[in-house]
Amino acid sequence: MTAVRRAMNVGIVALASLLLVGATALAHEAGIRGTQALYVANESSDTVSVIDIGSMKVTGTIAVGAGPQHIAVSRNRRYAVVTCGRSAEVWILALPAHTVVAAVSNATGPGGQTVFGSGATYAYVTNSVYSRVTVIEVATGKKVAVIPVGEAPTHISISPDGGHAYVPSERSHTVSALNLSLNVVAAELPMAVRPYAAEISPDGKYLLVSSPESSSVTVIDAATQLSLRRIPVGDDPHHVLFGPGGAFAYILNRGSDSLSVIQMANHQVVATISVGKEPSDADITPSGHYIYVTNTGSGDVSVISTATSAVIATIPVGTRPHNIVISGDGRYAFVANTGSDDISVINVLSQTMVGRVPVGKRPIGMALW
Repeated sequence: MTAVRRAMNVGIVALASLLLVGATALAHEAGIRGTQALYVANESSDTVSVIDIGSMKVTGTIAVGAGPQHIAVSRNRRYAVVTCGRSAEVWILALPAHTVVAAVSNATGPGGQTVFGSGATYAYVTNSVYSRVTVIEVATGKKVAVIPVGEAPTHISISPDGGHAYVPSERSHTVSALNLSLNVVAAELPMAVRPYAAEISPDGKYLLVSSPESSSVTVIDAATQLSLRRIPVGDDPHHVLFGPGGAFAYILNRGSDSLSVIQMANHQVVATISVGKEPSDADITPSGHYIYVTNTGSGDVSVISTATSAVIATIPVGTRPHNIVISGDGRYAFVANTGSDDISVINVLSQTMVGRVPVGKRPIGMALW
């Protein structure tokens, strides 16, 4: 190992304890809802498991860099991009052959995430160690740009047209608005309190920014980049999810074990729904009728009706469930159980767990193909 590589790893380890505590809920990129295979990043095994959805069996295991946490599949279904926090690498896999296109060094950090631009030509990856976003040409693995952002970024959200991305930085108290056609920071949006997650509405009009320390969500006009309102929600809000069409937004409040429902027409909280302990992640069915919330502390999933804003089922799963994704046909929800090293399979129609698939150690990131 070179001296440069050793120094890089020391820096990553030093930041890991600060960044990984909050980096458990991973964004679901719009439009990526496959039905054929599930890819699972196993953080402590340094592998990606491939689960065939038809048979619900692991059909392949791919060795990647150290500490894979997040995985994203391109809209054209040709590539998967894996961010590896401990080795600071970004691995690009060709699909469905699972061949390694590239292992891009010094491109990410703990809690790093990836989004794709329009056309899936480029991947945009947060690098928490060096406070930047790395722009990678997916087909070649070539770094084409490095965009400096605020200190210690983790999350990244892309606009519906693929032209802009938003990157919150907790230590800088800002959200960087990126112009992806020029690969530059178009604006730094100041936040009064530390931002955690920033999500753009499906119509591209509003940006919602959660702030765990202030128990609030800030609404920003995407066109003018002005803050419109700060909305009080529950304790420790971290994950932001929009329903289809963007009429409602849903906020996971980890500290108060609840979900806040925000009506976007008037930017008001219209319901607060109690869920299990330590809600970690959520996904919404393609129909928009149900929200599935993983509860890390209680080892279950809360099923919420969007029509009634009520929990209609609580489904026991594995140990310390974190992330969740729902298949594109709305048949299955997949839950990554970081404590039991498996994936729980939930039948959405019957709202019951129908199986558990063993994978590698500490599965966390998932993507459908």
